[in-house]
Amino acid sequence: MATDEVPEQLAALAEKIATEYRDSEYDIARALAATEDGEGLSIEELAEETGYTERTIKKRVGTLEEELGGDPLLRRDEDDRPVLHPELAAAIRARDES
Repeated sequence: MATDEVPEQLAALAEKIATEYRDSEYDIARALAATEDGEGLSIEELAEETGYTERTIKKRVGTLEEELGGDPLLRRDEDDRPVLHPELAAAIRARDES
């Protein structure tokens, strides 16, 4: 998805996550954004992808859920894995590419 295809509000949210949230929260969001749309990552997979401890991942995913207001921007799949909304994931990927 090209940058101009990402809704402005989500592009602004991706920028806010990158600049105002903790680095660990942004790293988790980036790892989730790198998955196939609608696919979640387990706590263990997020720890492996980001290099943070599982304890940190659990805490920061909880914080992200609170900050983003949960569903639909960050929801849990049937296996309780965090999943980013596909358009927010695209906005984060577009920010990283720019």
